[in-house]
Amino acid sequence: MSRTEHQITALGARVHLFVQPESRDRFISLFRDVLGCETAELDFGLPYPVFLVSFGDGSRFSVEFSELAPEDYGGVVDDQSAFRGAWIEFRTTDVPEFHGRLRQAGIPEFRHPGSNHVYFSAPGGQAFRLIDVSYEGP
Repeated sequence: MSRTEHQITALGARVHLFVQPESRDRFISLFRDVLGCETAELDFGLPYPVFLVSFGDGSRFSVEFSELAPEDYGGVVDDQSAFRGAWIEFRTTDVPEFHGRLRQAGIPEFRHPGSNHVYFSAPGGQAFRLIDVSYEGP
């Protein structure tokens, strides 16, 4: 098979996360109330509805609240204790505004030595960063 015949061409516009049920209310509040994202809860017959966060470009992520999710780090987060699953980045037109909202809400932040960006840790431990919509880089 040659490289031009078949290839994976892009990341999909969807991510699915798992978060411990004990972090459910705080996780929902972060994205619905603090960051003002469009959200919905979808009932698929699971113990908790799936939480869906949608963005204007058609991308979205869903969260399943499950005891099978990794345990939360349980305190102050730094690069050594940050969740080591996939880290997510969100694009925004106003990085300083949303950094301020996250800090005001008490969302833990940390730095990774390989990056100039500030990272945050959502309730349940998921690490993420905010970047400008025009950002092109690592």
